[in-house]
Amino acid sequence: MTPSPRFRFTATVAVAALIGASCGLDKPGEVASEELLGFDADQVMVDLETYMTREGLRRARLIADTAFTYQDEARVRLQNLEITFYAEGGETGGVLTARSGVYELESGDISVDGNVVVVGEGQGKRLATDRLRYVAEADSLYGDTAFVFHRGGVEMRGASFVSDPELENIQTESPSFVSQGTGAGAPIEEPQ
Repeated sequence: MTPSPRFRFTATVAVAALIGASCGLDKPGEVASEELLGFDADQVMVDLETYMTREGLRRARLIADTAFTYQDEARVRLQNLEITFYAEGGETGGVLTARSGVYELESGDISVDGNVVVVGEGQGKRLATDRLRYVAEADSLYGDTAFVFHRGGVEMRGASFVSDPELENIQTESPSFVSQGTGAGAPIEEPQ
């Protein structure tokens, strides 16, 4: 029996990939650059992309420039990350960016810090803070530091907040509101 053209193509591509992958190594056993070997992590992943699910549904996409895992920790340390949250219908609900973060493998929670910005879909929604925590079970963002939130032509500031990832329902104690005109093109001042 003669193999189908699709099988031959797949087998040829697989063999070519194996040969190509092995040709790029200068020495037997070489697997990482000197720069990567200098890290104390058990594993270093570059250009990480993964999906976060809950109850079988895709809830978010996590992208990070670099991820570090340590054998004695059930967490992944992330650098330069972006999380795209999905709303109930599967559409993009909000996008979070930060310089660094820690992803807890068991709970799915993520703590992020360093120039944290969350942009919600529609109405010019944007939240800026120094750090926050995403709690997967509650599907909520929690911030315990100063924040600035913009929606339409309104600016809200506060010392802490709780919100959904889409920035539809933000709760804070003692907020201050400042009108900013038209909103979309207005300058946004980052928290100090």
